[in-house]
Amino acid sequence: MKLLLSDVLSEEAMRNLEKYVELITNASEKFTEAVRLLNDVKISESQSSFSQVVKLLDQSGRYKATLEDEIANSSLDPGFKEELLSLISQIDEVGDLVKESAREFTILPFLEIPIQLREGLLKLTRTVSEMISDLSESTKALIIGEYSRVDAFIERLIELEEKADELELNNRAMLLSFSEKIKPYALHLLIHDLNSILENTADSCARTARRIKLLVVAWLGGVS
Repeated sequence: MKLLLSDVLSEEAMRNLEKYVELITNASEKFTEAVRLLNDVKISESQSSFSQVVKLLDQSGRYKATLEDEIANSSLDPGFKEELLSLISQIDEVGDLVKESAREFTILPFLEIPIQLREGLLKLTRTVSEMISDLSESTKALIIGEYSRVDAFIERLIELEEKADELELNNRAMLLSFSEKIKPYALHLLIHDLNSILENTADSCARTARRIKLLVVAWLGGVS
């Protein structure tokens, strides 16, 4: 039998979940906007949008903490409760990594990066942006019980993870080949860190997607 989260969570928990996901979605949209501006070489505007991403994700933390308390203190099946709390923690991990990458972009002198490497970072960032957006959409579909849409988004996320891994590896190779041209060395470290954070974000998005799928299949009676 198909279950909805609203069938098992209290009204207050659902309100906090919906608000939490709304803020994550807003942050996702703002991150996409920042990447578009970066792609258009509108550096100042892009950095402003990345700063707003950080603020939105900071706000989401308040709802996360309240939601976790409500679920932990509920009378839900212990296994289901653990699965829900694990999913929330996984979503929060994605948020933390998105915040970290957004902060890196606000301090990175992007136009000082060699153009080939700059384009490689943009490709990876666009891919990660797509993954964040798809994860946001799959979470919204989960809340309203559209489990076939959840499955479609998750399949796409797994494909995008493979693409992100390839792009990150290519960027590492370029960073090595440009090592003598990138000065000062602190800039080299910033690029390396950003490349790694973006890959970690992609991996975290994919792990979250798999956890959503497990929740749907094992507990909510959704599609396999």
